[in-house]
Amino acid sequence: MLAVFDAKSLRCLYTNSQYAQLGQQTPAQIVGKTLAEILGPELSTLVLPYAHTSISSGEPVSYTRTVTDASGPRHLEVSFVPVNTSSRLYVLANDISKHRLAEQALEQSMSRLHKFMAASEEGIAFHIDGMITDVNQALLRMLGYASDEMVGHSTLEFVPESEHDRVKLVIAKRDEIAYESLALHKTRGAIPVEFIVRDIVWAGVKQRMVIVRDISERRATLERIRYLALNDSLSGLPNRAALDEHLRLLMKAKPAVNFAVLFLDVDQLKRINDSLGHAAGDALLIETAGRLARLCATENAIDQDAWLSRIGGDEFVLTLRNPNEATLDSFVSRIEAAFDAPYFLNGRKIKASASIGVALYPSDGEDSNQLLKNADAAMYAAKASGRRTVRYFDQALARAADAMLEIEQDLASAIQTSQFELFFQPIMSSDGRELISAEALLRWNHPNRGLIMPNEFIHIAEESNLFLPIGQWVLEHALREVKDWIALGWEHARVAVNLSNNEVRADDFVAEIIASLRRTEIAGEHLELELTERMLMSQDNAIRDALLRLQSEGIKLSIDDFGTGYSSLSRLSALPIDTLKIDQSFVAELPESHTALAIVTALLQLCRGLTIDVVAEGVERADQRDCLQLLGCDAMQGFLFSRPMNASDFKRWLSELLSEDDWIQPRISRKRRAN
Repeated sequence: MLAVFDAKSLRCLYTNSQYAQLGQQTPAQIVGKTLAEILGPELSTLVLPYAHTSISSGEPVSYTRTVTDASGPRHLEVSFVPVNTSSRLYVLANDISKHRLAEQALEQSMSRLHKFMAASEEGIAFHIDGMITDVNQALLRMLGYASDEMVGHSTLEFVPESEHDRVKLVIAKRDEIAYESLALHKTRGAIPVEFIVRDIVWAGVKQRMVIVRDISERRATLERIRYLALNDSLSGLPNRAALDEHLRLLMKAKPAVNFAVLFLDVDQLKRINDSLGHAAGDALLIETAGRLARLCATENAIDQDAWLSRIGGDEFVLTLRNPNEATLDSFVSRIEAAFDAPYFLNGRKIKASASIGVALYPSDGEDSNQLLKNADAAMYAAKASGRRTVRYFDQALARAADAMLEIEQDLASAIQTSQFELFFQPIMSSDGRELISAEALLRWNHPNRGLIMPNEFIHIAEESNLFLPIGQWVLEHALREVKDWIALGWEHARVAVNLSNNEVRADDFVAEIIASLRRTEIAGEHLELELTERMLMSQDNAIRDALLRLQSEGIKLSIDDFGTGYSSLSRLSALPIDTLKIDQSFVAELPESHTALAIVTALLQLCRGLTIDVVAEGVERADQRDCLQLLGCDAMQGFLFSRPMNASDFKRWLSELLSEDDWIQPRISRKRRAN
């Protein structure tokens, strides 16, 4: 937009149409008018001083103003330029709306950035080619410096020397990047940080903005997560995941190393948990971890000869690098000796021991899974042979482990394919004239291996959580047999069913038993449940409450194989038990053994005092029966009276017994203890 005025009169000599349109006029309407006439009184007061200044000084003078037309407000930069020895005054007006809007946006952006820097909890610094130009208060607090100690200094002064090359590379490449590094605190040394770097215009100059985040807490959290992922929370030892990594490193070591894997199981933990509580069991495990740790290094490094981990429960795994026979035997002996000193738990002195299985790499397994599996199998063999023993893996154990795996796999389908069968053994009065009850005994008709006895598969079923459906099958089928026995004429028939530890610990085991009675339409007085001592030794009142509920349904409760567990007499007296079954190991030594005689006599006297019925198991000879009769035991079970029979044979035997004239049908409750 251009107009030319006479410098003395300020009368318009020339204008183009763009300038004329500012006043919504044509050039013809403007030429000949003075500047004051064109602008009007109000605007003239503001503008004419600039014109006079330009004419008097002979120099260009500029100002800006805003005009409004149909398109809205416009920002103009107007310049007065004197020429021809100030005889002419040129007026040039440029539309600078876009520039002004950009400036305003930049000013607003800078204002927001200033506010952000002041309010941000993250450190912020600006630098040009590595020289710091500005920092915010958050960064000063983070690193402990004053502003003048950072501004004007090189960024390299605030990172460790080990990070200099990386920082220089980031500055040179001018990439927008985020990376973790270290920053130097004024007094505390290096702290872990994250740098986020990008270009920005700051104070009118293109600079590099660096956001600095203190990630100390993040690092600490990640380290804690890693620690928890690789360490046992109770003992602090490396866990199963760390063991897998440790074995992997050992197997990849160059040069190659041989090593032993020792699988250790604390023998008494279950008994201690049941009798003293889990807190005492945890205390035993913590002290055991300390004793074992003193024998070997616990750092996860392959250059240590011995290494220790806890992989759960009462199980520890140790490794020993490059052992010969002598060093391995010595190491095992030191482990066994670690259990010689007693433990003091809840004010009581407790003795503990360990069963240990040993497997060697690479002869007993070329991968970690096989190696641990074989060491585990050796440990179970050690435990089965009497505990507090050591067993080295051999091929016989491998075959046994494979057989156990095969049994576990076959068990899963045994119920669906009707491979289980119940046998029944009568419990008789000592004179053989009174049938008291019949114990249900489980057998497995394996399609390939024939008849398998319970001691070969029950423990596998319990360990693999397969026994609950098996136990349910046993109970239901036993109750159905009772219905047949009643129909044959055994009016007060009663079947004894063994419960597993898995069933007793199930939350709904009482409800399931009562539901089975309802489904088979059998009264509770026709059922007897046999439990082991270990099941009953928990101090949990829930066990007693469950037994009382079962007894309220008329169900008889007995302790099986008494004398082989860890019963407390005070605990026994507090439980609602109807019958105690003397273990056959004591009966087998009668009448010759004075020790067995004393034990059986004491048990009978105890039960008479507690009004608990007694059944002697494993009676095979007449002299055993006669001895037990003299001692006052009037209920027995064993081959002398009958071997276990399948369901059909038992019903045939029962029919013959019912037909005898001198057979006595007892009342359903021979003795009922008041609880």
